[in-house]
Amino acid sequence: MKKSMKLFTTTAATALLSLSLIGQSFAAPTSFTDLDKVAAKDKIISLQQSGIVGGVTSELFAPQSTLTAAQSVQLIVNAFGLNLDLVKFVKEPKATDYFANANNNAWYANAFITAAVNGIDLPKDLQPEQKLTREVFTHQLVRAMEISKKLPLINPVVTEISDNDQITIDYSGSIQRGLNYGIIKLNAAGKFNPKDEITRADAAEEIFNALAYLKAHQAPVTTPTDTVTAAEGVHLISEALGKLDSDIQIKIDPDAKMTRESFTYLLIHTFQTSGKLPMIKVSPVDVKDNDKIDVLNSGAIQTALALHIVKINPDGNFNPKVEITLTDATDIVKNALTAVKGLQPSN
Repeated sequence: MKKSMKLFTTTAATALLSLSLIGQSFAAPTSFTDLDKVAAKDKIISLQQSGIVGGVTSELFAPQSTLTAAQSVQLIVNAFGLNLDLVKFVKEPKATDYFANANNNAWYANAFITAAVNGIDLPKDLQPEQKLTREVFTHQLVRAMEISKKLPLINPVVTEISDNDQITIDYSGSIQRGLNYGIIKLNAAGKFNPKDEITRADAAEEIFNALAYLKAHQAPVTTPTDTVTAAEGVHLISEALGKLDSDIQIKIDPDAKMTRESFTYLLIHTFQTSGKLPMIKVSPVDVKDNDKIDVLNSGAIQTALALHIVKINPDGNFNPKVEITLTDATDIVKNALTAVKGLQPSN
């Protein structure tokens, strides 16, 4: 007898929980009365009017209070409009599925799930009530912006930072890109003060600056018939894995157009090396144009055919050298995720 599985669908509406960094209601907000001496006053008010931030009360923003990790996640989810509207789960998701130290009944639980499902780069051992430093928040914000908005990774013009020796090495790249994006800036002494706890005012200003950058650098709309570059292919696969682009250890020309065989090989190779897809023995499928497939790619293509990740045309051809479209690449990634779930042992 087949087990019936209930599908749980969550919506963005469930994310509207009680949090001091979320608007308290959809009514016209009351201006905060504690921002007169805050340099980012206008930016904070703009975010409030957009429903991205709210106060600790209807009149107080508490700009000098320190931001916690949980508040940071909710703020990032709000800022980039992340949601679960189109996501279906085979079981009800819990925050602890993604973050061991989370509380499934806490106000931030849905934001944690939303961030994780959308591939936001956050530590799995994140402590919700931990106060964040400037370097940690900036790193999380920059990576969230790059991942959620599919920004190409840039090689920033390196800015000299007087206290660069105080910056955690893992965050240095994000901080340099944050400077290039205009999200952050150094003080008059050329310092970033990475270990200082970040205030609500400073966090809100960084969010505003990030959104301003995105507005000024809107990517052109990609049509379904557009072919996929190697960089775009890497990003599609990385997003599916919830991993960073740098985790794909294959040297490729980022601007090169991907073919059906090169994308399929990259997908299968990455899923297998990441542990998402086991090595399996397959019965070879007869492909009429097999002589056109690079011998180094044939194993991956046969694996993809066996798992129904890709398929041959009605005429029996795979068309390995044809440039792959965004629509086809997206469908192949979805098929791969379905195949991976099907290979997981049932509880």
